[in-house]
Order: sequence, then C-alpha cells, then structure tokens
Amino acid sequence: MATDRNTKRTRKAKKTPSLSYGYLCGLLVFFVSMFFGPSLDLSEVGEDNVYLVYVNDTYVGSVEDEQTANACFQTAKEQIVSASDEMTFISADLTLEGTYQVLGTMTDTEEMTQAMTEILSDCVVETLERAYMLKINSYMAALSSVSEVEDVLQQVVDYYNLGGDFDVSIQIDSDRGFMVLTATIGEVTDEEGGTVDRNVAGLTTLEDGLFDEESYETEQTADDYELGVLGMYFMDRIEIAECYLSPDSISTVDEVVAYLLNDELENEIYTVQSGDTLSGIALSTGVPMEDLIAMNDSLESESLIIRIDQELIITVPTSSLTVAYVATEFIAEEYEAETEYIYNDNWYTTESETLQDPSAGYREIVANVTYLNGEASEEEILYENVLMEAVPKIVEKGTKTPPAYIKPVYGGTLSSGFGSRWGTVHKGVDWAVPVGTTVYASSGGTVTRAGWSSSYGYCIYIQHPDGKETRYAHCSKLYVSVGDTVVQGQAIALSGNTGRSTGPHLHFEIRVNGVAVNPLLYVSS
Repeated sequence: MATDRNTKRTRKAKKTPSLSYGYLCGLLVFFVSMFFGPSLDLSEVGEDNVYLVYVNDTYVGSVEDEQTANACFQTAKEQIVSASDEMTFISADLTLEGTYQVLGTMTDTEEMTQAMTEILSDCVVETLERAYMLKINSYMAALSSVSEVEDVLQQVVDYYNLGGDFDVSIQIDSDRGFMVLTATIGEVTDEEGGTVDRNVAGLTTLEDGLFDEESYETEQTADDYELGVLGMYFMDRIEIAECYLSPDSISTVDEVVAYLLNDELENEIYTVQSGDTLSGIALSTGVPMEDLIAMNDSLESESLIIRIDQELIITVPTSSLTVAYVATEFIAEEYEAETEYIYNDNWYTTESETLQDPSAGYREIVANVTYLNGEASEEEILYENVLMEAVPKIVEKGTKTPPAYIKPVYGGTLSSGFGSRWGTVHKGVDWAVPVGTTVYASSGGTVTRAGWSSSYGYCIYIQHPDGKETRYAHCSKLYVSVGDTVVQGQAIALSGNTGRSTGPHLHFEIRVNGVAVNPLLYVSS
C-alpha cells in the first residue's frame, strides 16, 4: 500500500494568435496529420492538447490526457510497494501542467513509468513492519509475529510451572467486537489419554465429583484423593492486535520476557486495626519486621506502641502478568488454632488480657493450593487428619470505644513540639495563646491535681478511663478542683504565663502509664 499527495493540474498562459499565425496553423494541421498521425490531436486549435507531467517538481514527460499520467503514476507506486512485504509510505506529488503545442511527441508510457519509479524510490518515507501488540492491563509491547507473542507467554508459564505439561495457545477473543486475539493456557493430558481444557473462564477438576463425600461409604483417608495438577490460567486479560510500526518500536522476545518476570515493588498503605501488633502485621503482610520498621519513620523499634487508624507503609511485589497454578497436595504441618475472644463490656477496646497462651498442633491435610506467580496464595482444605490438637489463644478484650482527645484550646500557634529541646526533653506541646484564653478538657475524666506546681505554675492533671492522663500547665486561673469529674470540652481553666514560662502559652501533655507521649498523635482538632 502506498500513500501520496493529490494530483495537481495547472495551465500555462497563452497568447491570442494573429490572423497570419492562424493561417499558418491551418496549413500545419494538414502536414502534421499526415506525418505524425494520432500523436497530437489539434482538432481544437488553441485548447490544451498536451499535459506536461512532473513528479515532485521533476519533469518526467508529456501525455495527451490526465488518465494516462495517473495510470503511469499508479503503476510506478505499485512497483515500489511490490518490492516490500510491509506497508510503505511515499512522499510524492504528481503535477500536470496543461498547455497547447503545435508540434511535439508524447512520452512512451513505459519510459514515463520508469522515470516515475526512479523518483519515487528515493521518496520512500518509511517502511512499517507488521507487528502484534501484546496488551496486559496497562502494559503494552509490540512483537514481530503471533508466534513470538506465544513464545513470550509460554516462557512465563514455564517459569512459574511447578509441574505438569501446559501450552499457551492464541485464539480470537470472542468477547470483542473486532479482530482481537487472546491467550489461554492449553490442555492437560489425564491418565486415560484424554484432555481437559483449561482457560481464562476458570478451572475444572480432573474428575467431577472426585471429592464428593457422599460417594464414599467408608471414612475417607488421604489416599482417597488424587494428587497432582489441576491447571494453570492467566489472571489478567490478554489482548493481541495486529498493527504496523517502525522497526525500532518492536521489542524482542527476551526483552518482553525479562520485563514480565521482573517483579516491581509497589508501596501500599496498611491501616492499623484494633488488636494489631507489629509482629502480627509483619506476619500477615509477609513483610519482615526489620523491613517494616525501616520503611516507616514513625516506627523506632519493635516495642513501640502503635495506635488504631495509624497508617503504615508496606512494600509488596507487583507483576504485569499474574499466572495462577492450582494443585491438589498432601501436606503434613504444624497449625495454629484460631484465637478465641471473651468480650468485656466494661473495658475499652484498647484493654485486653491473655487468659490462655496458644500451643501449635500437628495435622495432615489434602488441599487445593493456588499459587500466584509461584507463591502460595490460597489453600482450600479438602481433607484433614489432626494428630495433635492445637491449643487456642484465649483473649479477654473490651468492647467500649475509648474516649477521643481534642485540642484543649481554640486557635493559637504551635510554638514548641514534643521531644528534644534546649538539651532537655520537652514532654508536651505548647500553643502560644493570649493570657485568659479558655482551656478545655481534652477528654472526660477525673481531676487528680489542681493547683500550683513549681515550674508548671498553675496546672491541672486529669485521669481518663482508658488509663491515659492529660496535664495543662502555666494557667492563670483554675475552674476545677481535685476529685471533680469533667466531660470532654468542659472549660477547666484560663491560660496564662505562670511558673517557668517564656511567654503566654498553654503547655499540654498526654501520658500513657506515666510516660509522656507526643500529644499530636492522639489529639483530633
């Protein structure tokens, strides 16, 4: 196939002949018709009777009509295109210039076609090669042939194959309205020499009803199950479409295989839930404890207390193509019993107590195990024989929602944070506010101290039901006394500049089991 720009037609300006000139032309008509025959049609003297032909502004000859020039041009293009099996683009202009001539000879069509071909051969812009675009989710790569696409997918399948004989096949995607191909992982040979089709629509077992307990009159054992491969399939939609691309846009098989087998790391966010521990999060996410701490600046050590709704970064591997592998396996293993909970409506959800420590048991199982890119992902237990019972962990835990903490003043500027300051440890946070600003109880609780306290000046301590304590220092006036019960948001004092203070502000602390913690981790505005 070739492309070109439109044919142009022009006409030279002509002079009006004089009488004597017209007389001479009349005589010439006779002689020309006698000696030149049909080469020139001078039946209408003064009208265009010759077309000068140009290709890319290069003169290639003269013809009597436009159709002859266009036919030669088309033949020349076909000769260029036939020299390549791929799509060819040609930058070419065909220009016809109409004129009137008395004497002249028309260019031979073969000669004109050859001249055009020589010019066009130097005007080939680019030869595009037929390619096949492989699309997997957002990843796309072009390969030279369908067989190369199949080779790529087969290498990926072979890489993750844990056993069995699986072949990738390419076929038309029946879910698409136009010509798009897709790929499936092919047939598996069973013991009788038959085949079972495995495709993206799902898997079937090697023998329907194989694990139907009603088909057995006696109790089953592990030997009653047929172990082996059930099948493989692609988890992602695979699309393959024909296209035409420049050679440097087409990838090699090795390049695409290397990309598909190169698992990338992607950050995900884990939100801490009630009852979570760092060790438990590390176990459930598969991220080692030391890596979990290294990824999160908020985690300093394994002993650091994490809070509900705290967000932690966990890095997990991702892949452009996921291959699932399913097999029936016999497994002898230690196992843990599920934790049992006793709920106490008088405790907050942050309170819990272990009443019984767990102990691992031992069992034999037959299970359908699903592997995603070679890693075990899911296990469906078909048969279980417990040789030693696991002892469950028993935990008593609260059900009441713990009180939230609010900022104890409205407005103000955070003038000093929690932590190291001036060579000492600042055990709270400071908000710079004018003297006389109302101070509110951050949460409900009981006042355990209200009065003068040396460097704190006038201060208030409040003990809260969840075990935390809040402190409010450098006040100018106190509204509560020891033993008072306050509710969240109740006015308890006015801010000031008393005690060891460098200016009007409120010093605010939260303590957990007597240890000062960063209040900003607990306070919601």
